Amino acid sequence: MVQQGQRFLVACHRRPDADAYGSAVGFAAVLRQLGKDVTLYVPDDLSLTLQYLVDYVPRVRELPPEARFDSTWVMDTAAKTLLPDGLPGREVRGPLIVVDHHAAHDDVGDLKLRDTDACATGEVIALLARKLGVWPLPRAAATPLYAAIVADTGGFRYPATKPRTLRLGAELLEAGADPWEAAYELFEGWEEPRMKLLASILDTLEVSDCGRLALLRVTRAMLSEVGANDDMVEGMVNYGRMLRGVEVAALLWEWPTETGLDTKISLRSRGTADISLIAVAMGGGGHRNAAGAQCSEDLETVQVRVRREALALLGPPPC
Repeated sequence: MVQQGQRFLVACHRRPDADAYGSAVGFAAVLRQLGKDVTLYVPDDLSLTLQYLVDYVPRVRELPPEARFDSTWVMDTAAKTLLPDGLPGREVRGPLIVVDHHAAHDDVGDLKLRDTDACATGEVIALLARKLGVWPLPRAAATPLYAAIVADTGGFRYPATKPRTLRLGAELLEAGADPWEAAYELFEGWEEPRMKLLASILDTLEVSDCGRLALLRVTRAMLSEVGANDDMVEGMVNYGRMLRGVEVAALLWEWPTETGLDTKISLRSRGTADISLIAVAMGGGGHRNAAGAQCSEDLETVQVRVRREALALLGPPPC
């Protein structure tokens, strides 16, 4: 389909993280290397951590009405509800190809390029680029794909990191990716409001009996008080998992919608518990060690449900 087509639309899931956006930019750069006409469509605002990738392939936030595409490729998307706003119908976009690595997913996409053994969607794109003959990669593809892989492996720390992951990381560095640039932009370089938000979130910490479940909360009032935004909440759930003995960490935060406040759920595990089961029970999905969902119920109600699901998954306490 890549070889036969000429006009491609590349997108990623709503409110993109580094794997989604990095994979989209990387794939767009690969297609350009093949001489294709590529439109990178990302209508959402980008977090500060992703700003260093914006110049590699310029994006558009609106599609011209006359646009037509041979196919549309959406990165890192496991559910229809995560497709970006404004994605055109089939008569405009052509067949919808989903490139993903999540184990829990719905039937989104006309075609699926899904590798659940991959550490990140960025790895799937790198393997596709190799098959397409775009190897070594141009720096415009290597840098965003390195960001995607580094982010989803937690800096090559998470269990999804395999020997092939490290070998691929080395090849991306050889192609021009800068490891310190990625580390600083993705994991450091915080603004003052985000640091203050972290302090507020840690004050909400609740640990279950025997210390296996950690719960954290974020309200709209907390964000307003320190001048933070929702992008700054990303990754905060990991602080719950840092506690020795914690097997499951959950962060719940109030999320504004047109009709009121939903509750978003971010889940992390040390690997002993498959938290994608919690996410699916709450209407979401994800991986064994990282998953999430969004519920229309208030934060208090969702916290009770998440606590119940998590403790049922963990089983009787050993203490």
